[in-house]
Amino acid sequence: MKIDELQYRLSELDPIVLQNFVLELYQNYPALSDVIETLVLFNDPSAIKQAIAKRIQSIKRGRKFIDYYASSEFARNLDSIVSDIETGLLEASPKDAFELIDKFIATSDSVMNRVDDSSGEIGSVYQNAVLLWLDVAKAWGHSKADWFERVYRLYQMNDYGVLDSLLPNSNRLLNEEQLRQLARRYEGEIREAQKQPVENGRINMQVLQGCVALGQVAEALKDPVLYEHSVLIDSPEPNELQKRSIVSRYIKFNQLEPALRWLGTDWGKRFELDRLNLLEQVYEQSENNQKLRDIRHQLYQQEPNYNRFIRYLETLNEDEQSDARKKAIEQAEQGGNIVTSADLLLQLGETERAQKMLISRYQELSQSYYENLTSLVAKFEKANCPLAVTACYRALLLDILNQGRSKAYTHAARYYKKLQVLAREVHEFQPLIGHLEFMDQLSSDHGRKSSFWRRVTKQYSSHYSIQMSY
Repeated sequence: MKIDELQYRLSELDPIVLQNFVLELYQNYPALSDVIETLVLFNDPSAIKQAIAKRIQSIKRGRKFIDYYASSEFARNLDSIVSDIETGLLEASPKDAFELIDKFIATSDSVMNRVDDSSGEIGSVYQNAVLLWLDVAKAWGHSKADWFERVYRLYQMNDYGVLDSLLPNSNRLLNEEQLRQLARRYEGEIREAQKQPVENGRINMQVLQGCVALGQVAEALKDPVLYEHSVLIDSPEPNELQKRSIVSRYIKFNQLEPALRWLGTDWGKRFELDRLNLLEQVYEQSENNQKLRDIRHQLYQQEPNYNRFIRYLETLNEDEQSDARKKAIEQAEQGGNIVTSADLLLQLGETERAQKMLISRYQELSQSYYENLTSLVAKFEKANCPLAVTACYRALLLDILNQGRSKAYTHAARYYKKLQVLAREVHEFQPLIGHLEFMDQLSSDHGRKSSFWRRVTKQYSSHYSIQMSY
């Protein structure tokens, strides 16, 4: 049931029915008891504060390890605490809300030390809690609080990186002068740390952490020059990844001349595509259509796929689009990556050309990535191209069997069955070998893979049983 329909149907229910349902949940599902208690206390700020404080204390005292499979539910539990602080106390009592969100964030180290947060869901809750911390502090507006110092000290708790949202968003709470003061403090720490001796080959972590913090304050100030300084202070000759981060900030804050200056330097062949992508952003933002067309053409030539082609096409007039389309079709038919070329032709509506090209170069399918082939075969199936579909399924089947990937034999058996069905639709296999010849060759080359053939037999038996039941 969709959320809108659920909301409507709930509004139609008798309040007594809902009340009895909530009571039943409270009595029979202990995990929901704290949430329900918080809900019913929304009109009593003092009581709701105590209820939420109790839940935070429970999180703080927790010692049980939360594995990957339990992490999503645990994240939802944490998120409900943050949400209840915001909806239940922010407006009614920002002081109480701040005390609670501050205590909640203080649990981050102990929580992250006992969870498998591979999904990142728990870390995301704390990142959102930091944003609420800033907003609640602003709403409270306690005149005697040293918010500059509070922000600085809170960031020192960021051992697990879950408070990374603090400094870039600290402009929600601190004014420009306070942010500049924070930047000067971090730069001073960097300068002091640079004086400390470091073993050869070791990274000076204090310097690195200071540079990161300084760059994040630059984000809050919307100051790409300061961000550039945060990089160059320890890397006067930045690598391409650092260059990319500097240019991205100049583009983000609409300072395009410095971005072009960096993009005019040598990035090396390996990072040329990154440089062109950033140039595309600059020319798009500056509305330099001629330069944008040239860059998008270069990008299309480097990656001749459908998305690149359409973005290039957007910069051309109607006559130019027609010529570009013809050239793109010719280029796709003549060479390039077989999957990318086939996809381009299909998306341009050139179904027969796509099938003909793929069949003429079918031997190249064995060199394609498995995931790319599964995506392509679905598109050929939709376009009703049985011969191209046959070529793709043969390649997928052989990819699994040739590599002996036994865990994928169920998929292989499914491809085998699909080929049997397709054989009745295809009347001419040339230049592919015929269906019976392919099956004989398959049996000869892979006849000893008994676990695969058992799956084939099982699929046929299941299919036959279903047919007989009708």
